[in-house]
Amino acid sequence: MKIAKELAKEAKKFNICKDWHDELLTLDDKKAMVKMYLKGIDFCLANDYPSNDYIKKNFGDVINDYNIFVDDEVDLINAKKCVALGSTNGLIKIDNFNVCEVFAKHESVLYIYAKDSAFIMVDAFDNSVVNIDAVDNAKVCVNRFGSATININKTDTAAVKIVEKNKKTY
Repeated sequence: MKIAKELAKEAKKFNICKDWHDELLTLDDKKAMVKMYLKGIDFCLANDYPSNDYIKKNFGDVINDYNIFVDDEVDLINAKKCVALGSTNGLIKIDNFNVCEVFAKHESVLYIYAKDSAFIMVDAFDNSVVNIDAVDNAKVCVNRFGSATININKTDTAAVKIVEKNKKTY
């Protein structure tokens, strides 16, 4: 598939390992490529790979099914994962004993509402803004990269921890 070849060629510029490069070349389905993106999210976010424009142009019809948003609106309840790129903004609500992994990059603005015994792991990059409301026994852990802004509002029983990474990316 043409897209897989383009992605593999571009990934080589960022020193993708041989196994992942070879696996990428075997993919002929956009959904499989999106799953590989999520599996290798650290490589992709660290290298802004592929570009937001490329993602919108080639994967815009499937990314929202995987909770990946580029310059879009987010409104999720108890999602397992959310990737917010570009100028994405919106709300993520997690409750009960649900667990969620959130990635906020570029100029994304997210509002995270955690309640009950929810657990949320957030990686915030660049100029993203993450607003957290945590209540009950909810726990939120944020890895802050770059100049991301984290705003916290929590009850005494909730826990929010910010880990300063002191670098731009992974």
